Amino acid sequence: MFGIQDSPHIPLGMTNTKFRECDPKVIDSMLRDYFSHEIKWTPSIKAFEGKEFGVLYVEEQEEKPIVCKKTKSGLLREGAIYYRYRGETKEIAYPELKRILDKEREKERLFWLHNIERIALIGPRNVQILDTYKGELEVGDQKILIDKGVLDKIKFIQEGHFTDKEGKGLPTLRLIGDVKGVDTETMIIKPDAIYPLTTSDLCDRLSLNNYQIQAVLYSLKIKEKSKYHAAIQHGSHKNNVIHKYSEQLVEVLNRYLGMDGKLDECISLYKAYCQGRSKSRIPKNQRHRYK
Repeated sequence: MFGIQDSPHIPLGMTNTKFRECDPKVIDSMLRDYFSHEIKWTPSIKAFEGKEFGVLYVEEQEEKPIVCKKTKSGLLREGAIYYRYRGETKEIAYPELKRILDKEREKERLFWLHNIERIALIGPRNVQILDTYKGELEVGDQKILIDKGVLDKIKFIQEGHFTDKEGKGLPTLRLIGDVKGVDTETMIIKPDAIYPLTTSDLCDRLSLNNYQIQAVLYSLKIKEKSKYHAAIQHGSHKNNVIHKYSEQLVEVLNRYLGMDGKLDECISLYKAYCQGRSKSRIPKNQRHRYK
């Protein structure tokens, strides 16, 4: 922040126009020149009590640590990692560096677990590989080359973290056209392959009646977890759905219900939910009859 006296910290405001006139390209070029990763930052000017203050907001880096690439006399040293301590920025000490590296290893481990879990859910034969580095899409034994212009757009969308929910009104990429030599029947993942079990199947596999399984599904919010559940439309009417479940859910519920009192706990929660729904359907002036 610019416009704050160093010691003591008094908000004086900027005394010249250097911050306003500085070209962001110059700062960005220097950061790219001296540091190993792209640093995402945003400049802005804030007004407070009639004074203007310059702000450089730096986003948290996804990939850590950032290493200095070359020396700048009196300021930077090649190979150094700079860390913000209380009241000062200096080269990182061992404890802080170890903590950062441990976190990065844990992120990598969770990333692999997440992807392996998704592959197991879909099935290895249904997984295709999009290589955004080489610009190749592997489909079985075939490779489809992706035009660089399209590849750049894919990378742009990935960096923007656009999703179906977040992406309303944001740019998205549509790939339209036929790819010769690809068997579309094997490309489409049928829901039954991922969610083969009906509610009745769950009852049979877990030795529960219909009320008990509904209590468990409600209490654990299974229908909100796409890993275990899918509502598959049946027929032309949008409200006609069949609830299907993955094989993984059986294992998860077996472990959960093996713990003492868990089934009774689910039934109590579900019973309270059902009673609440029943009362909400009764007109307010008649609810006293059911107390």
